Parts: sequence; C-alpha cells; structure tokens
Amino acid sequence: MKAIFRSIFFMPGVIIHELSHHFFCIIFNAKVTDVCYYNFRDSSGYVTHNRPKYLYQDVLIATAPFLLNSFLGGLIAYPTIINKLSTLGLASLNWQDFLRIIISISIGMNAIPSKGDGLSIWNYVCESNSNFLFKLFSKLMISPLVFLIILINLGSSYLKIDLLYGVCVCFIGPKLIEYLIYLDSVQDFINSFSI
Repeated sequence: MKAIFRSIFFMPGVIIHELSHHFFCIIFNAKVTDVCYYNFRDSSGYVTHNRPKYLYQDVLIATAPFLLNSFLGGLIAYPTIINKLSTLGLASLNWQDFLRIIISISIGMNAIPSKGDGLSIWNYVCESNSNFLFKLFSKLMISPLVFLIILINLGSSYLKIDLLYGVCVCFIGPKLIEYLIYLDSVQDFINSFSI
C-alpha cells in the first residue's frame, strides 16, 4: 500500500519532468525516439532523443524540468498560498487546497535534473565531432553544471534535497510569481505615463 501512495505522489512531478524534456526537444527539433512519461514500477520516466545541433540546446533540454517544474509547481500552489493561506490562515484550507499543495510539492521535487540528464550533457561533448581544443573548452564550461547536478542528486538520496526544494517551490514559488506580476503591473503603470 505504501508503494501505491508513493507512486501516486510522484506521478504528477515525473510526468511534468518528462513532458518538459519532450517539449524542449520539439522546440530544438531534436527527434524523440522513445518516451515513457511514467513507469509505475519505479516511479520514473524517460525521453530518449537524437542529439540537437548545438550544445546549448542539449543543456536546455536536460535542464528543462528545472525551469518548467519550478514554474508550474508555484503556479499550481498560487491560489492556495496567496489567496487563502496568506490571508485567512491554515483553518481556511479545504481538501482541494491540500491536494494543490501535494501536487505542487511533487512537481517541485521533480524539478531537479536527474543524474542521467547531467551525464547526457557530458556525453554530448564527448561524442561531438569537434576538435580537441573545443571539446576541452566545452568540458571546462559544462563540468560545474554536471558536477552540481550529480551532487544534488546524491544529496537528494541522503538529505532529501529534492523534498526541500519541492516545499520551497510550493510555499515560496507563488510569492515569487506574485512579485513578478506586481513588477509587471508597476512597469505597465509607469509606461502609461510615458509620452
């Protein structure tokens, strides 16, 4: 029974994680060869694709979940955190609000690129047909990112960094979105006075 609840909890985050890889593959015209949005046996998924034309495209495909999961996780929690919890308190929350919080945390937890995503970036450089100096320069440029991805995944295994990040996405993400909306409103107000 515990495995079933665990699988249901991870499902929204894993699906959005894999959809973000797939979405960026479409944007950069990297042909997707196989996809599994969710595997119930091990609460995972994958998107296999051909290599894109440029290294930056591979980096963005690999790190797409960080961008999209973080934003969507905050957006899903926005009505609950901003409209209810901030103004009326915990007693005002209903089951739908708790469901939004759980889904937001799940999506946020899966924002962190996997070890496979980091290794994909590294392998792109190793397998490229570039000259030795370009490969060396590229490896020097991407090695901190790949190291950080692997380190965070290791920390997620032992320190539950992914859970901490998911909670931050749920409770801090809506505040950041509100701040960005407020900045946009202020900018529109200022622009209305310009001639």
